[in-house]
Amino acid sequence: MRSVSPDMTVLIATRNRAESLRETLGHLAAQQTGGRFTYDVLVVDNGSTDATRRAVEELQASFPVPLRYLYEGHVGKPWALNAGIRAAAGAILAFTDDDVLPSPEWLSAFWSCFEEERADGVTGKILPRWFGPKPAWLPEQALRSGSAFGCVDHGPVRRRSSEGDEECRWVGGNLAIRREAAERVGPYDVRMGRGEDTEYYWRCIERGLTVCYEPAALVYHKMPAQRLTPQYMRQWYHWTGHYRAHLMPWKIHHLLTVTPLWWYRLSLSALAAWFLAVVARRPWWERFRCELALRELASTWAHRIQLWPRWWLTVLTRRSYMP
Repeated sequence: MRSVSPDMTVLIATRNRAESLRETLGHLAAQQTGGRFTYDVLVVDNGSTDATRRAVEELQASFPVPLRYLYEGHVGKPWALNAGIRAAAGAILAFTDDDVLPSPEWLSAFWSCFEEERADGVTGKILPRWFGPKPAWLPEQALRSGSAFGCVDHGPVRRRSSEGDEECRWVGGNLAIRREAAERVGPYDVRMGRGEDTEYYWRCIERGLTVCYEPAALVYHKMPAQRLTPQYMRQWYHWTGHYRAHLMPWKIHHLLTVTPLWWYRLSLSALAAWFLAVVARRPWWERFRCELALRELASTWAHRIQLWPRWWLTVLTRRSYMP
């Protein structure tokens, strides 16, 4: 007898976090569907060397919905996500991470939003799950933007990107997209080593897709102590700039300008914002946020300059020397 495809597939890309993955899967096993839809779970093992496969196999027999395992040996989250999308069976693809704990109503909230809004994609709220006290230096607004902490809180009201609302941006721990929409957008960019979800979101918007923010689609992100430092955030923004430099298209006039002209305006604006924040002695977090923006921009400039000779060679020889 032919098996029926589930309405939704939950995709988890994981690497060497077997115990944390077990906890995430436990929360996925407790999803409350109300009989309105069916779902399965697909774990994509991105080259793990720990007990990830055994953890999944031990849970398969007792798991309340189909639980599948897929190995993707090409290390890099975008590779794992693309492999999962190709193998997924559901008409809606829901994504979460191996350090995220979904609430029991998580998938049900997605389903309701897709039905009521006819959305192409939906994202939700990601709140921190602290392991110890929250650092005194970390204000609440730092946890709402997605940034380096993987948390998002766009408020208590449902929002729609098609109505000009930009507060629908997602991070990888909490998003869902219709399969047909994902096919229109294309695969995740495998050049990305960080920020692949943000890049994918903006590509969705450029393709004219409607993304909704559904606050009832709630998950909790584990907050280990090693991430809760200013230095971690500085490094995160540095590498974001590195990947941005690789993704920025090259045009013939970049032989002289290195970057698009709008990047100059953005850089000058960020520099001015940082200078004014320092001179005005604004609260530490506001100054630090301006510093992080500058670090990302500076990293982008530095890596574009490193790539610049390759672009000269590409133009002169008509052969690609770009990475």
